[in-house]
This record gives sequence, C-alpha cells and structure tokens, in this order.
Amino acid sequence: MTGSLIPARVCHFDLGALCYGIVLAAWDRGLGSVINGQGIMRSDIVREVANIPEEQVIMTCVAMGYPDDSFAANAVRSDREANSDFVHYVGFAD
Repeated sequence: MTGSLIPARVCHFDLGALCYGIVLAAWDRGLGSVINGQGIMRSDIVREVANIPEEQVIMTCVAMGYPDDSFAANAVRSDREANSDFVHYVGFAD
C-alpha cells in the first residue's frame, strides 16, 4: 500500500463530505445511491469489476442505480421508538 494517505488520516473526513455530495447530486439526477461498507468488505469483487489494482486503496464505496419502487424490499418499514422516548433536547424551545 502506498503511504500517501497514511500521514494525513484526517482525509477520511473529507471522504464523508465527498460521498455526501455525490449522493445528493445523484438523487438530483434521478439515481438512487447509498454509501456502503460492502465494497470495502468485498474489495476483491470491487477490484475485479472496477479494474482497481492492488496497490490502490479503496476508501469508501457508493452504490448507484435507478430506484425500483415496485421492489418489495423498498416497501419495508421498521418500527421505531418515538424521539421523545430517548432524546432530551437542551437549549431548544419546544
């Protein structure tokens, strides 16, 4: 692994902002996207499909595609606790 990113570990924060911008731009153009860890955990597959050499580091992955609203998994909704059950706001007016 090349050492160009090693001394500048704060670059990971910049990647978050970059990914956020990519996701927003994609959605603005009708593409669904998600920042995910699967590309890191399965970097062997990402390297093969995207032709990324071993000497380059995969720092993050953004999956993109056109949303399919009829796909059953997109209709799944999970039950969640109300914010008032576990959040305490300090310094904000109700």
